[in-house]
Amino acid sequence: MDRPTHLVVGLVKKPHGIKGEVLVYPASDEPETVFVPGRTLAVLEQDGRVTGGEVVIVTARPFHRAWLLHLEGMDRREPVEALRQKLLGLRAEEARALEPGEFYYHELVGLRVEAEDGQVVGTVAEVIEAPQGVILDVAGAAKHHLVPFVSRVVRRVDREAGVVVIAPPEGLLEV
Repeated sequence: MDRPTHLVVGLVKKPHGIKGEVLVYPASDEPETVFVPGRTLAVLEQDGRVTGGEVVIVTARPFHRAWLLHLEGMDRREPVEALRQKLLGLRAEEARALEPGEFYYHELVGLRVEAEDGQVVGTVAEVIEAPQGVILDVAGAAKHHLVPFVSRVVRRVDREAGVVVIAPPEGLLEV
């Protein structure tokens, strides 16, 4: 799978106040390292396509579970309205290097899924971020399996070998 050009780091929710601030829900585990003054972010559609627009952060501050950003050239509420429900993306090459054992969700798509006994279950078709947690949609030979991405089920992710090893609880693969 090709590496994306941008990684989603936030969802623009709405303008905040009348002086151009915008409320952004972070989609990063480290928003304090992403939302920094001077950083340029791409504006993305909901499906991840780059719109061609970019924004530069002037100021950033945490606000409850979100962040308030003031963006360059947006000193009134009206220009910020155009960003409502858009995604903000960081250039992939600007993302920090991953530590051993870390991965991005998009890297899981296409990996082979095997049970600990070596039985091939299928291929990761999609990573679903549900309210209950992350779920892997695994396309098997005859059907799809929804595999919870929790440590007691997903035992190992090996990006180099292209495999996810699972310990499926009794009945999971029969559903």
